[in-house]
Amino acid sequence: MALDFVAGCIGGCAGIIVGHPLDTLKVHIQSGRGTALECTKALLKGGTLTTAYRGIGAPLGGVAFVNAIVFGTYGNTVKALPNPDSLMSHAIAGSTSGLLQSLVCAPIELVKTRQQLAKPGEGIPNGAFSGARYILRSGGYRALFRGLGITMARDSPAFTIYFVSYEAMTRGNQSVMRVFTAGGIAGALSWVLFYPVDVIKSRLQGDAIRKYSSALDCFKQSLRLDGWKGMFRGLGPVIIRAFISNGACFTAVAWTERAWQQLLDPTTPITPLASASTSAVSDNVDYIYDT
Repeated sequence: MALDFVAGCIGGCAGIIVGHPLDTLKVHIQSGRGTALECTKALLKGGTLTTAYRGIGAPLGGVAFVNAIVFGTYGNTVKALPNPDSLMSHAIAGSTSGLLQSLVCAPIELVKTRQQLAKPGEGIPNGAFSGARYILRSGGYRALFRGLGITMARDSPAFTIYFVSYEAMTRGNQSVMRVFTAGGIAGALSWVLFYPVDVIKSRLQGDAIRKYSSALDCFKQSLRLDGWKGMFRGLGPVIIRAFISNGACFTAVAWTERAWQQLLDPTTPITPLASASTSAVSDNVDYIYDT
């Protein structure tokens, strides 16, 4: 459990830092602020990435809690199932971890989304805790957890695909290139299949003026305004971000596990690493980690 937490925390931070500018771009496109090119120009206005990294405090501040839930729930669920090596066990564990982590992710992503969409000097203040306090004062706990249901509807099936596809692609081989590529593909797949759900979530959580009464109302209004094409707006940057950030995340997790083994016993040759997403879950599967 400790290794799952530490490795997941480091990997999560790496993925957030690498992918946050593209996440900001995604939120702006999803909210109808222009095309990918127009939003990119707006974010890079002034020659810095300050605007692109706006709102990063909330996900970075909560990454430890999120990854504790994701990797802790995932690893312990797999171990508790009758056949921990089967892909079905990984699917069940992934679905469960995605469902539980939504409880933490929903308010974190709401603060992040509001900050990403806010104009400089207007609306919600910077900083994860300052942003959360601002929302609590203006709308209470219901406002902070707005979008929880749609977040669960996105994360539970998405994490199933995420962990199962990564596990399937890295069994028997954990070379650096394999880990990065498998992590990137797994992340991209989980986003592509549930991207319309994320569009609705982003619009609902970014709605500071209460234009939408619910996720269903947001879906209906969005469909009337933009059609199904609008449900896939911004998908390109999301795929690129998902591949890069999740590749970086799983690579950081794998390297952390490798360093942990060396720290525990520097005189003993490094034993084959288990899957980065399921360390300490199965002791009878051989993996290769190339340096």
